[in-house]
Amino acid sequence: MKSKKITALLLAGCMMVSFAACNNQGKRSNRDDDDRIEESETEKTEETTEETTEETTTEKETEETTTTESETEATQPKREAFSGKIIDFDDMSFSVKGKKYTLGKTTLQEMIDDGVPFNSTDLQKTSKTIEKNKQQLTGGFRIELDKFWSAQVYVMNLSDSDKTLAECVIYRVSLPSIDSNYNNGADLQFAFPLNITMDELVANAGEPAEGDKSHYDGDNGFFTDTYKYKQKSKKYLGSKTYTFEFKKGVIERIELNYIP
Repeated sequence: MKSKKITALLLAGCMMVSFAACNNQGKRSNRDDDDRIEESETEKTEETTEETTEETTTEKETEETTTTESETEATQPKREAFSGKIIDFDDMSFSVKGKKYTLGKTTLQEMIDDGVPFNSTDLQKTSKTIEKNKQQLTGGFRIELDKFWSAQVYVMNLSDSDKTLAECVIYRVSLPSIDSNYNNGADLQFAFPLNITMDELVANAGEPAEGDKSHYDGDNGFFTDTYKYKQKSKKYLGSKTYTFEFKKGVIERIELNYIP
């Protein structure tokens, strides 16, 4: 009888130990689950924070970009469309530092006396002579506008006797490679804007005569358009000509050529 009581007590003790172990394991399992849930929520919070930060940064960069573009537009205002006269065969002129010079009337010496900034090397040939009724076709006189940018003028002897180049009148002015990045130090201007557009030109002067307008397509989207306006000369063979050359729609070269 006594043996049976001892056995019953041992069995009860084992059951209590087993129950306690199961209970502790359950608690640990619950704590592990809670820890995993807490870690998952923390990771999720961190990811959300990173995404929010990225979105905020992107918005800030966008605002800065927009501000920069607006500032750029503000510093480069668009000019009003030109409404004056572009083609004027009776007054083919240009100006340097505010002084007007007219093709067929102004002599090279007058421009030199006014202090027009000609290339010093070019001025060394002013004493050379040119025959009567002849025009200078090459080796013009460069007006220095910037370090690597210049306009050129050429002279013509309209008299019946030989003259020095300095004594001759200018008959041609050419302004190539027009670029807004250049500094037009001599302030060379025409009666129309240096950044005249094709639309303004056609609206003002009409379409050139047949054969005086050309278009060229090059590689990589490069193209040029040339517009010429002519009036037949009365005294010599040739014509008075205004030439406008556009590269990809933007003015690239302007040339006035006077043949009386």
